[in-house]
Amino acid sequence: YDYTSITGQVIPYSSILYKSTGFNNGTMGTTNGTMTCGHPGTYTATWSLFAHDDAGENLVNIYLRKNRKNIDESLHQSYFTGSNGRVYENGGRTLVLYLDEGDTLDLYCDNCSAGIFRTTFCVSLSTFDPI
Repeated sequence: YDYTSITGQVIPYSSILYKSTGFNNGTMGTTNGTMTCGHPGTYTATWSLFAHDDAGENLVNIYLRKNRKNIDESLHQSYFTGSNGRVYENGGRTLVLYLDEGDTLDLYCDNCSAGIFRTTFCVSLSTFDPI
């Protein structure tokens, strides 16, 4: 996504860079930012983004959510404590987790009012469960 400064919302996406769904048609919604699992198994979720923090702005807090619940260990945080100036920061996280068919994943901006941009979110099936 090019730029957003949302708070209390799921990060939406302007496009899908790559999509391959070999199992039961899992989906990735661009406007709602939600990935729905199409096949149970172990998944790897990775994201990266730039944060833009000016002096005096709120910190950036982003969580990976499973089924609309924050995964505390996934907290992605950026902040600037200087009295003047700004920081542009690039960072990302990777988590491995189990998903059942129909489970959802999204990136939730608890507070992105300082601004984030160039967000990528990738979810890939690492090991599938036989059905």
